[in-house]
Amino acid sequence: MADIFKLPSYPWHDEVWRSLWMRGNQLPHAMLISGMNGLGKNDFAQRLAITLLCSSPSASGACGQCKNCKLLAAGNHPDLTVITPDEDKSTIVVDQVRELSNFLALKPHIASHKLIVITPAEAMNINAANSLLKMLEEPPLGNIILLVSSHPHRLPITVRSRCSTVGFRTPEQTVAVAWLQTQEDRGDWTLILALAGGAPLTALSLAREGFLQDRQQLMTDIETLSTTKGDPSTCADRWKKLGSERCLLWLQGLLADLIRLASGIRDPNLTNADLSGQLHDLNKRLNLKRLYDYADVLSEARRLLTTTVDQQLLLEDLLIRWNRLYR
Repeated sequence: MADIFKLPSYPWHDEVWRSLWMRGNQLPHAMLISGMNGLGKNDFAQRLAITLLCSSPSASGACGQCKNCKLLAAGNHPDLTVITPDEDKSTIVVDQVRELSNFLALKPHIASHKLIVITPAEAMNINAANSLLKMLEEPPLGNIILLVSSHPHRLPITVRSRCSTVGFRTPEQTVAVAWLQTQEDRGDWTLILALAGGAPLTALSLAREGFLQDRQQLMTDIETLSTTKGDPSTCADRWKKLGSERCLLWLQGLLADLIRLASGIRDPNLTNADLSGQLHDLNKRLNLKRLYDYADVLSEARRLLTTTVDQQLLLEDLLIRWNRLYR
């Protein structure tokens, strides 16, 4: 945590940050920081946590000089705990949450209150979520719990209803592209941002990983699987090596493009606008019902990626279903 006072600054955080700062000491005891991946929610939660623990915070954040800040920088502040899935695990289990009861039972050591950060919150299994619910129902006075989630709908409604939502939306395209240009000077940010679903940090990651080149292979696979020549197993192996999550993110954008075209929308705002000719060819043998049915399958597949599912088998099944759309 040595660089916690050098957290990156994102312009799409500014308005939310100001609104929380103006509330002073009237912040809710539990906040659900939500929004899609790639918006910097964990950075925001970390910045908020260290600011709330700082002895002399300002509107820009923690001072970085007080005793609290020095302990935070050393990574051993006694009034902060962060809960994440254990290494090589995909879930937060009940024992991890139960330990928070002991943490909250004691008065703050040196700060004015205690801070808990749980990320990703949707990784809590049902027993862990139920254990947290008891703390949310009877919160120890002055303590703050921050839940960070890209999929808040996966949390029990009982947990969500007891948290104040701090939501992040994708920034305006001009704002996102302007920020991306400060990271790397390139002329295709608008396209990459669209492929990232409007999330700037995802766009930056895709660009640095050479995703535009990988997309050409993905499109070739999809076109081949639309004939009798494609081999779902071979394609699934390739997609897994490229990164299952980003491949399915792209496929979801492609499917949205096909649905827009099949719906007859005038001047559709296509994610893969540079591939419009190939999209029209793919759409010739499809209809809206098939596309919507596949969209449900794809959404479930993306959810399953957050579990211990065998990704190879998941991708094979998904691509076999794509091939069947054209039979």
